[in-house]
Amino acid sequence: MSFSSKIFSIDTVKMSDRTEQIVKGGRHLFPLLAKAFAGVKQIGVIGWGSQGPAQAQNLRDSLAGTGITVKVGLRAGSSSMAEARKADFTEQNGTLGEMFAVIKESDISLLLISDAAQAELYTKIFESLRPGSTLGLSHGFLIGHLKNVGAKLPANINVIAACPKGMGPSVRRLYVQGKEVNGAGINASIAIHQDIDGRATDYAIGWSVALGSPYTFETTLESEFKSDIYGERGILLGAVHGVIEALYRRYVAGGMSKDAAFLNSAESITGPISKTISKRGIRAVYDGLDAAGKAEFEKAYTAAYPAAREVLAEIYDEVSSGNEIRGVVLAGDTATPTRRPPTNR
Repeated sequence: MSFSSKIFSIDTVKMSDRTEQIVKGGRHLFPLLAKAFAGVKQIGVIGWGSQGPAQAQNLRDSLAGTGITVKVGLRAGSSSMAEARKADFTEQNGTLGEMFAVIKESDISLLLISDAAQAELYTKIFESLRPGSTLGLSHGFLIGHLKNVGAKLPANINVIAACPKGMGPSVRRLYVQGKEVNGAGINASIAIHQDIDGRATDYAIGWSVALGSPYTFETTLESEFKSDIYGERGILLGAVHGVIEALYRRYVAGGMSKDAAFLNSAESITGPISKTISKRGIRAVYDGLDAAGKAEFEKAYTAAYPAAREVLAEIYDEVSSGNEIRGVVLAGDTATPTRRPPTNR
């Protein structure tokens, strides 16, 4: 994959047996944002879940002085309105409004609501987008859903993505840290899914830079949703919880107290192991063991790998085929009003 920009410098780096193009971020690039978003008067941030607060605040801070308004759009009566107001997005200063009204008036609309809400509302969202405007996504779910149901994006808009590789609170926390340490932030991938006016690439890069991404690299929205959902289902929403519960129940069944079982399962993973992996990489767990520990590690790894590989292969097939996305939509359709998946991602 390759991309070019009229505004930002692009570096080529060698990655194993191939080369990749990246944009190195940093606050020294913020003066270029006005040029990257030339002609843009308003960016609408739709949703106030995980990514919404972080992206809205980071964009507002990065675009200060450019004349570009960052406005949050939420469902009428949403409980998140109060939270947005605490972050100084208010109706009084023109930076908070009803989501469809915000989409209609925005040059770029960043859709950060939940997967279930996207599946439910995409038709009305498309109707609200102005011709020539830009739809921004931070997750490829919508593309997968449209493929499943045989629907298409409007042909008269740009469609781009900037996908931070971390949860919203980390995107904000590291951006704030970047005020003191230039380059601190969460890396992001970008995708140019539809470009009607030749400006989509610079919009996507500008969006990523404004979020504080130290490195920006290119992907496709289809690849993004497959890798993202696969990783979520295989690790965040499955493997870690399953390993902890299996360990805990086995320890308790063997006579260990519940407190001790917790320490040897949940605390073991969320404590020293995760910290070691986060700071020094997954190999560091093995390297930090003595000879006897390494032998035990190898024995456990040899037993666990085949079973884990089989389960993860099944998960990938479910994601790749679209079945996992269908399941998300079905869960949203059948949820009761009090148990419906959250609207704001």
